[in-house]
Amino acid sequence: MAQFKEWDTTAVYRYADQWKGKSLIDGTSLLWPSEQIWTTANLNAFKACFIENVDESSEIFENKLQGQLKGQKQEVVQLACELVYLYLLFPSTITFRRKKELLNTIASFAGLTLDDQNEALTALEPGIGGPGIAYNTRRYYEIRYIAMFADAVLQKPENDRIMFLSDHIKVRNMLDTIKEDTNPLSRHIILHLLYPDQYERMASQGHKQQIVEAFLEILDEDSVPEDIDDRILAIRTKLEDILGEKDLDFYRSPLVECWDYSDHDSEVLPIQGLQIKKQIVLYGPPGTGKTHEAKQLAGQFIRQETLRLWGAGEFFKKQEDVNKLVERRIRRVQFHPGYGYEDFIRGMQLEQNRTVYKKGVLLQVLEEIEAAEAGIGKGLPYVLILDEMNRADLSKVLGECFSLMEDRESAVLLAGQDGQPYALTVPENLYIIGTMNLIDQSLEQVDFALRRRFLWFFRGFDRNDLVTLLKGKWERWPQKYGKPRKWNRVEDEFELLAERCVQLNHLIAGHEHMGPLYVIGHTYFSDVVSFAQKYIYSQPGVQQVLWNRNKQARGPVTALWNYSLAPLLEQYLSGADSYERKQFMEQAKSTFLWGKV
Repeated sequence: MAQFKEWDTTAVYRYADQWKGKSLIDGTSLLWPSEQIWTTANLNAFKACFIENVDESSEIFENKLQGQLKGQKQEVVQLACELVYLYLLFPSTITFRRKKELLNTIASFAGLTLDDQNEALTALEPGIGGPGIAYNTRRYYEIRYIAMFADAVLQKPENDRIMFLSDHIKVRNMLDTIKEDTNPLSRHIILHLLYPDQYERMASQGHKQQIVEAFLEILDEDSVPEDIDDRILAIRTKLEDILGEKDLDFYRSPLVECWDYSDHDSEVLPIQGLQIKKQIVLYGPPGTGKTHEAKQLAGQFIRQETLRLWGAGEFFKKQEDVNKLVERRIRRVQFHPGYGYEDFIRGMQLEQNRTVYKKGVLLQVLEEIEAAEAGIGKGLPYVLILDEMNRADLSKVLGECFSLMEDRESAVLLAGQDGQPYALTVPENLYIIGTMNLIDQSLEQVDFALRRRFLWFFRGFDRNDLVTLLKGKWERWPQKYGKPRKWNRVEDEFELLAERCVQLNHLIAGHEHMGPLYVIGHTYFSDVVSFAQKYIYSQPGVQQVLWNRNKQARGPVTALWNYSLAPLLEQYLSGADSYERKQFMEQAKSTFLWGKV
């Protein structure tokens, strides 16, 4: 059963079921239950003013919708309000205050107000999951998709609708026939809300594909369903039997560690890149979480391969052993300008005030792999993380290993100053993840021969990653600051901060002396959390923490600018003309602190 129960979501499913069992059958309204607004006539009017009259201006959503609904009957405005209501029913990442504010604004277009005690309205409070930042930026497409589905259902005779909506396969097939170029997330959300016993609380096709890739082998080959959702249901059923518990959640332990390592959406995921090439590089501006992702990716990769080799039964029974394997089989090396062949392969090293000939990190790792083949970890991957790898002379550091990274079936004889030649081979179960900050050394300076030995994954600034980082850091409230302030009280302020970060990075990316590789990463901005928590502790009654009512910076954001961002930008612009530098700094400060672009 995929119905989410971690917090009270009863009302969410109740009103989703009411939309299916009442609104789409006899037209009954959710917010105004004495009225019938779900009709083909109202949907046709909505389609004409919203879908066929697209507003591509830069105005905020509410203002654009008000212009589109101008002159429409009250019932059409009410229908628009309920379409937005359905769009807001799933996400737990949009605050209840924002949901109510948006619906009341739309209702006001027809001179209506919504009672705060309206049960349908209060059902919006908990939400079920986080559909991702794309759900907010694609609002028009998601609402359009919901409207097109409702219209397709209401085109059927009323008696046929009852039978149709009772068959989730028929509904799924209809959803898949609605032509959209944007791969709407609402397709997955509608299926979960209406049929939570058959469909997971997921809005991402990519997440579903990752789950199937991670767990498919637990199914019998001759009984694997064709449809991805049916496959996940079969996987869930098998996992519930193996683990002996119901209500499993793919976004919670012990399942999430086996498949989900990031929210990046691309044709080839880094974890797939490791499987394909065995060596990948995460590259981009500093502060974008590359080292954190590399460690997380390494752990997920080892878990997935262990699951595949051991089988689900043994894997979940031996979680303690799995955790130890993950800890032992990840080795991280920090490269720097002084790092050399002697450190990585072997050579003369200082030990207890004398110089001795020693094996470097790579040979130590190879010895560990060889020893592990005789124990519980036989055949399992070992991941070597080369952090900030382009800060060292790579050709010199890698030495003979350079050719073996491409040809693992051969061996290279190392010359030995200790009189013991060493035949070096790189085993198939050694995987390498490198990270690079491109402003430390241009990618153009990386040897072409080295390039072809890796797959390359760019990591830039991402607004959603920033908000996730800020929330996680906020919820680790320091005990010294007393009783924690809930995230939902400050979420809107951090959303505004994220928007200002986007604007600041847009300025940086467009500057001739900096450009996209100099955008400021998430970790630089995250210091604002500590400033804000200390600010609240010193002024416990303060309501607005980051911004005043005019959306101008307060103490924590000003401190972030003065002590972190401004010095960094000054350093980036150290080679620029003084007038040009001063002009940019004033523009950047105005944009970030006061919102004056």
